[in-house]
Amino acid sequence: MPKFKPLYRYSINDARENSQLPQWRESQAENLRCCNFIDEQIKQNWDGMHLTGDIQKKAVEEFGHDRTMWVLANHIQHNKDDMRFSSDNREWAKGIYIPLPEKEQLRRDPHLSDHTAAYLLHSHPDKINELTELVRRQYDDIGMLDYHHRVPDSSYADYTGKILILRADVLSEEYKSPENQLFRADSGFGCDPSASGRAVYGQFLIDGEKARFDRGDFVGVLDDRHLPDCAKEKLQQAQTAADAPEEGSQPVMKGM
Repeated sequence: MPKFKPLYRYSINDARENSQLPQWRESQAENLRCCNFIDEQIKQNWDGMHLTGDIQKKAVEEFGHDRTMWVLANHIQHNKDDMRFSSDNREWAKGIYIPLPEKEQLRRDPHLSDHTAAYLLHSHPDKINELTELVRRQYDDIGMLDYHHRVPDSSYADYTGKILILRADVLSEEYKSPENQLFRADSGFGCDPSASGRAVYGQFLIDGEKARFDRGDFVGVLDDRHLPDCAKEKLQQAQTAADAPEEGSQPVMKGM
């Protein structure tokens, strides 16, 4: 899978405050390129009734799921009262955070610009609606985990020693799979929901790679009913290693 340019998910004001204007500009330019690409593909692949040519695959191959869905969701959010977009698509778009300024903010500050308007699509709403359904269906086929797969209200639980679900948008495009969302929390102030610290330290269940995330990067604690078989094997291996008798009195370090 190709390496896609990172999607910057926040506003230009956030970028200024965090010294990330170059990242914002690069992402903004890529959003515009994605918008133009989608419009052109729709123009070339409309048979008078439906879209043809698997343009959802072409868009994702060129820009990845995250940016393709971001551009589509941005357009639908800007046109949330247009009933030509299905209620399912409007509800889906609402669930994706887009840094749209409120109308009251724009009224109070005439110099405030809505930069998300720069990459609004120009195709007919019926065609955009159909493409959105195709892209969503393609993404659903990956089987990413979400709040439906967590223990209810577990976003407020103590995460220590638990198997957590990493949010899909935290993973890079090349690592988007349900297996890569599973993370065992070991320590960190972020494990405690009442602590002021946010860091959660642990390891990916799939390969044991150690990492640090923010508590907000997780959907919650995985419901055991949704634990994949491969993850069960990893947990069993880890338990077997933990139960194995120690040899000697001194710890043995890898590579030593």
